Amino acid sequence: MKTPPEQPAAIRILSRVLEFIGALLLFAMMALTFVDVIARYFFNRSITGGFEVTEVMLATLIFCGLPLITLRHGHITVDLMEGLLSAGVRRVRNQFVFVLTAATLLFLSYRMWLKGVDFHQYNDQTAVLHIPLAPVCFAMSILTFISAIIALFYAVSRDSAKPPGEHAQ
Repeated sequence: MKTPPEQPAAIRILSRVLEFIGALLLFAMMALTFVDVIARYFFNRSITGGFEVTEVMLATLIFCGLPLITLRHGHITVDLMEGLLSAGVRRVRNQFVFVLTAATLLFLSYRMWLKGVDFHQYNDQTAVLHIPLAPVCFAMSILTFISAIIALFYAVSRDSAKPPGEHAQ
């Protein structure tokens, strides 16, 4: 089995930080849900604002995973004609797909940033706990931007345009 080349230190650090944050968020969501269910079952009372906190954590968790998925070439792909394409055509196709992915992610990041500005200007908050929505939206925008940069890196990197299993040893 072929292994991908060693990643730069900044990429390894980013991966570890995002994995750690994701694990913390997932554990916190699990603990909150567990305590909420126990509180409802034994005390007939749920945790106030538990649903809002779960929503915010879930949004953050999903967008923490986006750069990791992009970094690991984990986006959904369909390989109906993969065997019919030469290595050169696959490389060009992969680079085009990464450019298209980066452009889409940049657009989404920009739109989320504008939405975060709107949230900030209108002081939008959750209904029960009054958690400000702007920081969550800005974090989502930044994480999407990081994913776009990773996709751009893969688009211009000759070796990185290949899926991880196709790298030379």
